[in-house]
Amino acid sequence: MEQLELFEYRRDCLFDSNNQIAHYFDILKETKDTISYAEHIEPNSGFAIAGMSYEEYVDINKDKLNGLTYDQILNYLNNSKKEERLDKYKKLLKFRNIPFKADLFTWNDID
Repeated sequence: MEQLELFEYRRDCLFDSNNQIAHYFDILKETKDTISYAEHIEPNSGFAIAGMSYEEYVDINKDKLNGLTYDQILNYLNNSKKEERLDKYKKLLKFRNIPFKADLFTWNDID
């Protein structure tokens, strides 16, 4: 796991993999006001919709964490199986009555 500290905010890579089809990576990061977890897929040229990137994310406002910390979230995500991580994280937030925004975002990387 790689951890970067940018401007006193954290960014942790929980998963990073490449194969002939795509680049896959999962990131937990914080900003001044939010903690975000996102799972990314960037298809390689010649596969699926090359140039179209996908990001499924969960954003939480820091002032709504109800005592949950970045480190606790990081540990929880690290201890979850990759394929279950996103759903289990949303269930945890619902159980702890922490409001969040979740969505699937797509964009085209080719101009």
